[in-house]
Amino acid sequence: MNKGKLIAGVALVFIVGVLVGSVGTRFYFRHHFHPFERDRGNRTAFIMKRLSNDLKLTDAQNVAIQKIVEQTQERMREHFLQRRTEIEGIMNDSFAQMKKELNDDQKKKLDELRERLEKRRQAREGAFPKPPKPE
Repeated sequence: MNKGKLIAGVALVFIVGVLVGSVGTRFYFRHHFHPFERDRGNRTAFIMKRLSNDLKLTDAQNVAIQKIVEQTQERMREHFLQRRTEIEGIMNDSFAQMKKELNDDQKKKLDELRERLEKRRQAREGAFPKPPKPE
């Protein structure tokens, strides 16, 4: 019986360790990166802090470099928004091709999966709002 208790104890410690690690990792990524995605000000502050500390920038250099970082972020955002329609077309085509290979139940599950992905994407919309459709 002692051997069984030992095995059960080790298994329990292993399972608890996996659960704690999983929850801890999820918590870390949610609170470490989540605000960073939504607020460009946070991103700029983070980049400037790293550059300032690593390069030992002077106050004048900080001002000049911050302008460059902000301009770069805006250019990257504009580039992403210009390509977004193209990316959505690629995704629509991919899902249509997948559906050709699936049975009816699988198609329904794929639609549900796509809907969940779309909701998740919309939750992140704060960083990159959808551009208006061309008329």
